[in-house]
Amino acid sequence: MPETLLTTPAAQAAPKPVSLIVRILSGIGGIVVFLLGLLFSVGAILAAPLGIWFVQRWRRRHDRRSSRIASLFGAITASSLFTVLVGGAIFALGPHPTQEELRSAVVEGQRQPAVKLPDWYTKAFPQAAHADSASRKMVESPGFVRLALVLGAVTVVVFFGVLGGGMGWATYALLHVAWSGRALG
Repeated sequence: MPETLLTTPAAQAAPKPVSLIVRILSGIGGIVVFLLGLLFSVGAILAAPLGIWFVQRWRRRHDRRSSRIASLFGAITASSLFTVLVGGAIFALGPHPTQEELRSAVVEGQRQPAVKLPDWYTKAFPQAAHADSASRKMVESPGFVRLALVLGAVTVVVFFGVLGGGMGWATYALLHVAWSGRALG
């Protein structure tokens, strides 16, 4: 009987060991990715191992197979939560302008001359030459400004969370290959 028929599907799916040079390059790559991630994600990469650990712990408790996607999702979630906590702390501890300072800034902004569209643009799109009063009122309303700030903050959190979590997971995968000599399973 051929040897492949005697092995179990789990044994066939087990990752093969990698050579020493691949292990060394994986270790160097993991360190480089970590340092770049630390710089580009503004520290959000530091929470990625915690998210990976929580996913692995949940997997063991519920007797589930390991999944690369689940650990990536855990790393991204933990990095996003870390970004929310750090951003919230910075916002809470930072200086806040008074209502009078905000009003004076809005008045100063309204005193600025309106930006004139280039001639070629108004010829190509004549409807753009006439400002809609409803859209102008919407942009000048405090509620719209608050909504824009909140959506901007959410976008920043998601961006740094995905960047930190993805790079943290890549660091974990590369260092796993370097340490164990096998790819993630």
